Amino acid sequence: MKSRTFRRTFALFAEKQISDAPKIALLLLALALPAVAEKPTIELMPFTSAFVPAAAACGFDVLATPQPGRPNKERVIQFNNAAIIAGPLFVTLKNLSTGKTINVNISGPSRIIFSGTTTTVVSTGPSIQPFPASVLTAAGLPPLPLIHGQIVFTVDDQGNVTSVQRVTGTVQDVCQLLQ
Repeated sequence: MKSRTFRRTFALFAEKQISDAPKIALLLLALALPAVAEKPTIELMPFTSAFVPAAAACGFDVLATPQPGRPNKERVIQFNNAAIIAGPLFVTLKNLSTGKTINVNISGPSRIIFSGTTTTVVSTGPSIQPFPASVLTAAGLPPLPLIHGQIVFTVDDQGNVTSVQRVTGTVQDVCQLLQ
């Protein structure tokens, strides 16, 4: 008799759990959808120029400006805990001592993941990464690297690059290219 009661109780329990499962799933989905459904913020981020002083990298000043007649349409797509920087960006790099220039595509994109007090950046495609000398040396990178591939690095809550975790692809020394 006890066996029959147990089986009946178990069957009722199982039936209740199965019939409640879709309700629970729908409730969880309804609670999760607003977070997923939030629209990201998209902001155009046109590049104007950047100056790299001699002491920071090459031993000569470097000026980066948008290439005339080439796309300059990077944008930031901001999510709750991440961002993507994407879009075409072509720049001219100039050695301000000699006047020598090179044109480069640094369109990326980059994915930025915010987590507590640190931020992880994953840049893929072509990019220039003007990091502190100590970080570049520890990663085995030249003073002003032009990277065609992927670089993963960490930024602290003050905006300082603290380490490079991985570099894949090819790396060119911008300083050598501008000599």
